[in-house]
Amino acid sequence: MSSFKKFCLFAMIPLMWTLVAANTPIRQCADSSYPQPLMVQIDECDELPCELWKGTEAKIDIQFVATRNTMRKLSAEVHLTSLGVTIPYDLEASRGNVCDNLLHGAYCPLDAGEDVTYQLLLPVANSQPEVPTRLEVRLLDSEDGNRVVSCFLADTRVKKPSSRK
Repeated sequence: MSSFKKFCLFAMIPLMWTLVAANTPIRQCADSSYPQPLMVQIDECDELPCELWKGTEAKIDIQFVATRNTMRKLSAEVHLTSLGVTIPYDLEASRGNVCDNLLHGAYCPLDAGEDVTYQLLLPVANSQPEVPTRLEVRLLDSEDGNRVVSCFLADTRVKKPSSRK
């Protein structure tokens, strides 16, 4: 094995361990037929509930697998449930466009089995109530009848920035 290959191997192992160790715990969506993502990272949250800070953007990285060949149009759909009431969260088109927000040089069209990471920047409004909130994120194949490509649930809690530790 060349020195360069050894260096790359040893440099990647700590990075991979950091990524694996820092995953946010998630739950299956109500419809268990929906595929779960391979990994979700909400900001720096590694235990639930994840804290979302008012007046900021929560960074949510979602690693998922494409379910069919030539996927060109994927969108994100977000729902928030607080105090038993579920409401859709209206994302700006630019944020909800999965293909335009893929990381690590990935781009659409995607092919079946391709493993990619989408970054969702979710604005947290100052008016959001400071109560436990269940976050549901679905990634939809817009060209295949909005079929769910990936779905997960995570428990969050909205807080004022001044209450940060």
